[in-house]
Amino acid sequence: MKRRFKFFIMTMIVGFMLAVQFHTNQEPIVRDTRDIWELRNDLESQKTIQQKLFAEIYKYEQLIDEYSKSGTGGQLETLEETLADLKNDAGLTEIGGHGVELTIEPLLNDEELVGKPAISIHPELLRRLINELNGYGAEEISIDGERIISTTPIREVNGKTYINDEPISPLPIKVKVLSRDSDKLHKEMLTSQSGEDFARENLLLSPKQVDHVSLPPYSHQIRVKFMKEKGET
Repeated sequence: MKRRFKFFIMTMIVGFMLAVQFHTNQEPIVRDTRDIWELRNDLESQKTIQQKLFAEIYKYEQLIDEYSKSGTGGQLETLEETLADLKNDAGLTEIGGHGVELTIEPLLNDEELVGKPAISIHPELLRRLINELNGYGAEEISIDGERIISTTPIREVNGKTYINDEPISPLPIKVKVLSRDSDKLHKEMLTSQSGEDFARENLLLSPKQVDHVSLPPYSHQIRVKFMKEKGET
């Protein structure tokens, strides 16, 4: 009887373990399976949203000009408030608040590197940094005094890195970030992948939490697609 009881207990344990293993194998593993094309589609979607904002801004600017000439005061005030909100969403106004300030400088304390053109900061490094900041809750970003929007070009021309068609300054340069949870963003950036990526290029990425950070507006020409001039009515 004792042997039968022991055999019954062992059978129950083995059966339970097999059931748990089967259930575990049946549960799907959640992963980010987006490929490069899907990521590019997401980027294009953001660019489309930005273009729609620019189109709305252009439209309301035209309406404000018309109402200013006709003297329609109430409607003009409403349009001006709407236009201000749109410009803020599109990154066309100066903005400030709690955030994080990152400094990019030479990793080694070599005086010969300080003040030299930052040709070693490859555009791909900055793109990865922007993606990581966005993933950690960044709301607005500026790099070396250039406001980053969804249509901002970051590229290399003749060995120099350009942001919004402007060459970046000599080292060190500042990256300013606005975030609703700046404490979390700061902690994440202390151990970020970007920090390792920059270190491999002999660059030090140092984050610092600040009570107030001010970001400049996007000050370059707005290119609006798919807009036609309004005809006479």
